[in-house]
Amino acid sequence: MPQIAIYIDDKLSKKLNKAIKVSGKSRSKWVADLIEAKLQDEWPEDFFELAGSWEGEETPEEIMATIRKGLDQAERREDLS
Repeated sequence: MPQIAIYIDDKLSKKLNKAIKVSGKSRSKWVADLIEAKLQDEWPEDFFELAGSWEGEETPEEIMATIRKGLDQAERREDLS
């Protein structure tokens, strides 16, 4: 199984340790789950039942791209704080 080594600063390490402790998972499992979630391209269960419940021209893919972009920006802002 491949392994990954990353280097993070002390502030991020403290945040990471808190999140891992709360989750009850091992560090490796927590990080692997996060990576899997970030790379997942499947729609959540029952997502398409929402189809037609919003107005607009955007496709579901465009909406998800906008959401992902917003999440990435929020993470960057959090890193700066």
